[in-house]
Amino acid sequence: MRLGYLSSANKQNLGSGYNAPECTKPSAYTLKSDVYSFGVVMLELLTGRMPFDSSKPRLEQSLVRWAIPQLHDIDALGRMVDPALRGLYPPKSVSRFADVIALCVQPEPEFRPPMSEVVEALVRLVQRSSFREDPGASRRMDD
Repeated sequence: MRLGYLSSANKQNLGSGYNAPECTKPSAYTLKSDVYSFGVVMLELLTGRMPFDSSKPRLEQSLVRWAIPQLHDIDALGRMVDPALRGLYPPKSVSRFADVIALCVQPEPEFRPPMSEVVEALVRLVQRSSFREDPGASRRMDD
């Protein structure tokens, strides 16, 4: 999507939702704030939602605030996954992906893992999924 197609309201919010809570000015960015931002990107992939959406009800506008309480609840997790995925994913992999996301979007930077650990966790997740890849590996979550 090109920026020319975004509404002026969306242009104002472009970038909103990616910044870690401790980043109130550009000089505050750190490796830990990058981990937070990457967690937000992974949340977008999981849910199909933007990091900030003013068209949502107030308590659902911030993707991170809305998602955090649901990331460790398997039923809620199933409801928050992007509907475009049509349930065609291994539920255990989604749960592990949500665990990685939850670590990345911790409000306190000292509790976020280093990016090397995030990458290792994602590589393990992909390897486990690939190892078990067979016609039944990707199935509907409601099966």
